[in-house]
Amino acid sequence: MPLLGYVIIFFLFCCSYALNIVALFIPKWLTRIVPKPFYSETNYGLFKLCQSVTGECRPFPRSSFNDCQEEGFCQLWQAAGAGMMLSAVVGTLTIVALLGTICSERRKRERGWKLVAGMLVLHAIPSAASMSIVAYLYNTSEIFYSGTRYDQSFIMDSVAWSVSLLLALSMSLASFIGPPGYHYERLE
Repeated sequence: MPLLGYVIIFFLFCCSYALNIVALFIPKWLTRIVPKPFYSETNYGLFKLCQSVTGECRPFPRSSFNDCQEEGFCQLWQAAGAGMMLSAVVGTLTIVALLGTICSERRKRERGWKLVAGMLVLHAIPSAASMSIVAYLYNTSEIFYSGTRYDQSFIMDSVAWSVSLLLALSMSLASFIGPPGYHYERLE
């Protein structure tokens, strides 16, 4: 795979990684809006819950606030948060792998796509699992009743892991289908 391909994948992955990090920290995975009689908005993040009525945020989920009355809810929600943190760590390692591959010599770059594609997949798996857990809880939990909907962080995470998988797939296809690299013999 040519150097230009790695550079393009690096910048596209940096955008995907930025979406992943923003989704991790912004408490807008799910939002419940009550328009009448007084407008109120409740934003559920992976680590905190924010309410527009009080204008304050609190840790979420916590048994001291009766968030954990439903069996398994807190464990699943915390697993989603842990998955996103794991995805952020693997994303950092993926950036290091991409930079190492970009800065290496041509022969190593030709073989480096396997490591980078694998890292891209490893970045997407915990992120997709976190999204799936939140979607499962959204559909099954009594905490999220009528008026609750997916919000910005959920969408950003969906885009982030989808882009990572598409980059891994395109990198693999380009390496298998693309023209062979420049072969030359060393001058002694």
